[in-house]
This record gives sequence, C-alpha cells and structure tokens, in this order.
Amino acid sequence: MKVLFKNAKVLDLKREQGYFCGCVAVDGNTISYVGTKEPAGEFNRIIDAKGNLLMPGFVNAHAHTPMTLLRGVKDDSSLHEWLFDGVLPLEANMTNDDIYWGQMLGMAEYARNGITCFEECYFGYEGICKAVSKAGYRARIGIGPVVQTSNDYDCYEDITNIYNIIKNSTDSSLVNMASYAHAVYSIDEQKFEALLRLAKEKNLPLSVHVSETLKEVGDCTQKHKGLTPPALLEQVGFFDRPCLCYHCVHMDKDDLQILADYGASVATCPSSNIKLASGIAPIFAMQNKGLNIAIGTDGTASNNSLDMFKEMFLVATLSKVSLYNPSVVNARQVLEMATLNGAKALGVNSGEVAVGKNTDLILVKLTEPHMQPCSNLLSNLVYSAKGSDVYFTMVGGKVVYDNGEYFLGEDIQTIYEKANKIRNRLEQKN
Repeated sequence: MKVLFKNAKVLDLKREQGYFCGCVAVDGNTISYVGTKEPAGEFNRIIDAKGNLLMPGFVNAHAHTPMTLLRGVKDDSSLHEWLFDGVLPLEANMTNDDIYWGQMLGMAEYARNGITCFEECYFGYEGICKAVSKAGYRARIGIGPVVQTSNDYDCYEDITNIYNIIKNSTDSSLVNMASYAHAVYSIDEQKFEALLRLAKEKNLPLSVHVSETLKEVGDCTQKHKGLTPPALLEQVGFFDRPCLCYHCVHMDKDDLQILADYGASVATCPSSNIKLASGIAPIFAMQNKGLNIAIGTDGTASNNSLDMFKEMFLVATLSKVSLYNPSVVNARQVLEMATLNGAKALGVNSGEVAVGKNTDLILVKLTEPHMQPCSNLLSNLVYSAKGSDVYFTMVGGKVVYDNGEYFLGEDIQTIYEKANKIRNRLEQKN
C-alpha cells in the first residue's frame, strides 16, 4: 500500500532543531520519499499530519511481552520474592493459548504507545509466533532453553526445535531470532555450549541478562573465582558473536571495557530496575566507553507498563541524579537510544525516517497542553510526552493503531476479556 504523510513535523535527529516540516511517502514496507515538498504520484491513502510529529516507531530492546497477564503480581516485593513466590508459580500453569492472549495484549499496548519492534524473551513459542504473525508485528525472538530441567534434558535438540517453530510459522521479513541465554546464574555450561553452537550454525546473534542485581554479581564472583558476569561470559566465548546485554546495572569499568572491546550492545530497563530496587545503570559511563545503548521495558510484572516515553524520561533523569549533574544524558541522546540504537541492537532496518528504511512509523500529537509551547521538541518528547500522545502506529506498512482503533487481527475487547479470564484462572490454581 502506498501512503503519503503530509504537513508533518518529521523527526530528524541529525538536524539542530531535531525535525523539519515536510512529507514522507511509503510503499509497503519501505520508505520511498522524504522531503520538504509533496511528491508526485498516486497514493492509496493520504494522511494529513496537521503539524503533528511523524517519527520512527520505538524499538523495545528487551521485553517479556506475555507477562501482561501477570501485571501487578507481588508488587512492592524484593526481586527474589517477586520471582519465586509470585511470577514462577503462575507461569507454571500457563498454556500456549494463554501466551497467545498475553502476547496480543502486550502488542495492543505497544501499538497504543508507539512501539513498533521488540525483542521477545519468553516461553510458549507457538503462542508467541501465532500472535506476532496474526498482528503483523516486527520482533526479534530469543530462543532460550528450559532453565530448570532434569539431567537428561537435551538442550540443543530443544532450542533447535524452537528455531524451526519460529522459522516455519513467522514472516522472515518481520521476525528474526537470537540465541538467548537467561543469565549466568540460571544457565549451566551445557546450555551455554548448546546456545553458542546454535548461534554459530544458524548465524544468530546472542542475548543475555547481565549484572542486573548485586546478588547476581556477588554470587558469580564467589562461584567462579572472582569472575564477574561479563568476565565469565567472555571466558565462555559469549561475546564472540554480536551480543545484546540486558540491564547491566552493576558494572565496573573493567566490565564495561569487556563489552566495549567486543562491540556489545546494552538494553537498559530503568522502570524495572528501580521498581525491583535493583539499582541504576551507569549510562554515562557506558556512553564514554562508546557502547550502543538501547532501551527496554522488561516485562509488565516488573514495570508495570509498556511505555517508552516513561522509559526515556527515566534514562535521562536517573542518570542526572546518580551523578548530581543535570547536563549528562540529554534528550537527543535518549531519543536515539529508543529508536536508532534499538534498531541497531536488534539488527533491523528501522529507527529513523529515511529513504530505504522500514515503514515503522508513528504520529505523535503535539497539541496537548503538556506539549505546549513547542519551543524545544526533543525536550518535550523526553520530559513531557506520554504514550497516550501517539495516535497512529504503522508496522512494516501495515496500520496497527489509528485514533483509538486497533488492527491486530483480534478485537480489542476480546483481548481484554481473555486476559482477565486467564489471570483469574491462574490465581485460582495457585
């Protein structure tokens, strides 16, 4: 479908003011024109932005999307209590159908808040793939083994089967994959070897939770003769391929240097880290090491929303308060993290409004009181805007949200009803 956006403020972070006024044309999954003048040609739809902002959709670099079903579980608890007493008992009773509806609910929230691509790290791959395919969403799906298993568990066979499920049930133009290790405290040597083997054979990147809590770091150094999680991952060869490291809260200069030496990317998840009292990631130090920093929401059980505007605000402000310096980690840098850096981390051709890029675009309303006066657009987007300011979301040339209407292959009220019934059932079984 050919679509023309006109009369838009088009986000362009290469420009001093961060945008220009003009038009953007798309042809299916590709942006075909970007300029100040209206292009010639016929279009299936012409969208008058009326001076509002057209920008690349946000890239959520770390998520457990079906955890929408667990929103509010064990809130105000420690990570250990939250996970082992709250999350895991409910997850034990989830079916693939439950995962499908949880994934659908999460993608509805993504669409509403302008997130057009995400990295998925969960289980129930049949349900995930069915939902992603039906909605037509862009995703990178992490292939991970069952963490708690018996001694006769064949990890390589399991993750190879998962790879085939994803490959055979999704659109390769929208979905790619990563070999996903949960963390150094939950994945043993045999599983690491299987994940590295799969990555090499299928030419996949790698993803892993790293140094999320002080307990994780302390336990790792005690168990592995002083090696921190990044040092241990380096030892097992995990950074020999492109790698995305989630959280990275408790990292010293040597840890950051390891990531920098291998060109690893980082997905910082500020809402989850402060809600679970894990800590504040050293974003400014990461910047000084030249790391590619992206932003993730984590799951809604630890967030509890999927709103990149909230995450951007926290990335910027937590960095300032942790260093007592209001000038560090500015709005332009944070917008890059949420768009272009995220696309780089996930290996997708998105993240900016430019010819040849994927048609992952959103429209953001600039006429609300909290967005006025519009004298500094970039600051407004990071410090003032909300997910509710998004009124149009397009993924790969397909409209998934438009002024209150969702186009995900399922009725939005049905998604809500299913999610509530599933949650009630899970709590009754627990």
